[in-house]
Amino acid sequence: MWVQQTIGNACGLMALLHGVHNGGSKQYILRGSDLENLLHKAVPLKPEARAQLLYDSAALEAAHMFAATTGDTGAPSSSANVPYHFVCFVKDDNDHLYELNGGMKGPVDRGLLGSDEDALSAKALLLGVGSFLEEAGDAHIGFSIVAMAPADG
Repeated sequence: MWVQQTIGNACGLMALLHGVHNGGSKQYILRGSDLENLLHKAVPLKPEARAQLLYDSAALEAAHMFAATTGDTGAPSSSANVPYHFVCFVKDDNDHLYELNGGMKGPVDRGLLGSDEDALSAKALLLGVGSFLEEAGDAHIGFSIVAMAPADG
């Protein structure tokens, strides 16, 4: 499931939603929670309606605002020009690595991984994050990687 980002400076939220719903983390979504209900409603919708559903969700807005105001760093306004962007890489059930970026026109199939490879395997990093590094060449590029994984490994 891919969602177009229509909420200003919410790319981190979009990456999190993409990762939670499309990766193995979805098994940890609490039954009956606002998140489960929102994602359940979003799946059958076309991309524009899906984006509107998220945009109009009071529960999502409340959770996003809570997260944005409880950290150590102040969150930018929704209209601020921010030089960084979050994207999500997820391995699907058919072993394809997908780039899910709410700022693009849809998901991007980055290629096939082996059944024993995950989204942080050497091949996945080459197909995903490595492509950004290659494109940057000698220019400075800063990035961070966050993995959603079980506590035991």
